[in-house]
Amino acid sequence: MDKNIEKLQAAAALVTFENTLRSAANTVAYFGAIFAFFGIIFLVRFGLASSWSALAIGAVLIGESFYIRHTRSARALWVSGMSFAVFAAWLLGSFALGLAKHDPSLAKGVIAGAFLAFGAWNILTSYSTYKALLETCDPAVNQYVRDVLNQLRTATLSEHGQIVEFKKRGMGEKGTWRMQPDGDLLLICQFADKTFGIGGRPQQAVYISRRDVQIQNEGNRWVGKDVNANLSVNGAENKIQLKPEMLLRLESILTGVPTTINS
Repeated sequence: MDKNIEKLQAAAALVTFENTLRSAANTVAYFGAIFAFFGIIFLVRFGLASSWSALAIGAVLIGESFYIRHTRSARALWVSGMSFAVFAAWLLGSFALGLAKHDPSLAKGVIAGAFLAFGAWNILTSYSTYKALLETCDPAVNQYVRDVLNQLRTATLSEHGQIVEFKKRGMGEKGTWRMQPDGDLLLICQFADKTFGIGGRPQQAVYISRRDVQIQNEGNRWVGKDVNANLSVNGAENKIQLKPEMLLRLESILTGVPTTINS
């Protein structure tokens, strides 16, 4: 593979993976909120002696969620993953000690410990992936791809004649896909669905040679004005639906022949 394409591919993977940091921050915040909630309940019902650990864990995790969101660094993921692991070891260790001593009071945190252990594994896995991407990427290319993807996400289709938008057909398929040419390559990106106008972040993106992309019209849909088509990317078949003008745009991009919609 050409070195330039490799850099673009690595940058696209990094930029889309950065959204994992948002998910990781949200996950840490959810755990923190749950621990804080139960800590407050225990504080009201049983006093500080029974609630301080849950309150402490909740406060630490909520603080770390802001840390991850603010720094967007591999180190932030590592710190959070290790915190989860330490808290999980503490709770699971207390459970084991409670079993050994036949003391039920020490075995109350086993479920929370298991959830924290699972969270630690997920976060540390994300840390390893993110660290590897950072080590292989070119900062200048990263910024270029970041800007291109942001423009692709926010662009108005009527004002950008080289952008094609489509959706995948099938159960469980979510999000919107957009495609645009970049020299001899095509950039294809899946964007998350927006909620109340918020969201739509890139979830996966790839650069591919134009010659490795083919489109075949499968006819109009039974309902609505969209058309069905089969999009082949590197030999992989994708059932998609798109507007007729988007199909014409894509055919023009792939063939290099301008096309117009007949009135």
